[in-house]
Amino acid sequence: MKKGVRILLAALLVLGCCDRARAAATVTIWDGVNPLISVTDDGPGDSFLTPGAVYVRTNVGVWFLSISSAITKPLFGSATQPVMDLLIQANSSAAGTLTFTFSDNNFGPANGILNAKADGHLVDGGATTTLQYDVYGDPGNALGATSIHIAGIGPSAMPLFATDSGGLPLASPFSLTQILTFRADGATGFSADGSFSVTPVPEPGILGLGCLGLFIGGLRVLRRK
Repeated sequence: MKKGVRILLAALLVLGCCDRARAAATVTIWDGVNPLISVTDDGPGDSFLTPGAVYVRTNVGVWFLSISSAITKPLFGSATQPVMDLLIQANSSAAGTLTFTFSDNNFGPANGILNAKADGHLVDGGATTTLQYDVYGDPGNALGATSIHIAGIGPSAMPLFATDSGGLPLASPFSLTQILTFRADGATGFSADGSFSVTPVPEPGILGLGCLGLFIGGLRVLRRK
């Protein structure tokens, strides 16, 4: 009987680990005052029921309209070629802050350069608003984790278009997290986008074989002469 209980507990533990591994991509919204809003892919609050896309429309604090659309695998990119995009539209009635986090896990194996881009502009003559964009990776594969800072832009006043890049030295599986933070001096309206893709870097072994092939080819040419 005790043996059966131990087996059952072990099975439940394994299932729990599997559930965490399968955790869906998640968008969170926080104004620094009110409770955090969290929406998972295809979960409650997601208006676009397609795997790899999260669409959230909400109000929070002084922000009377906040629309965010987030895209990741399998809709765009893949585990081995990560692509993530977070598009924000927001309006406020007064000064305030607004932070969006978009996280997905189970990436890898992937090796290359992560190229991040931030693009934002004011609408309706809004007050001065700054944008900060950061990308993090976590070798522990945890959603929302900010273990390793890969790329960062700002904080800078909008309008803004800027890029940054960083290496992706993470063993699989790993998670990737985007964070967009906005700070407005007064009533404002803006549209902004934070995105990244990865440029693969050939494995050293492949480069070595290529060089070896050229070397051998050169020797053959010399022998013929």
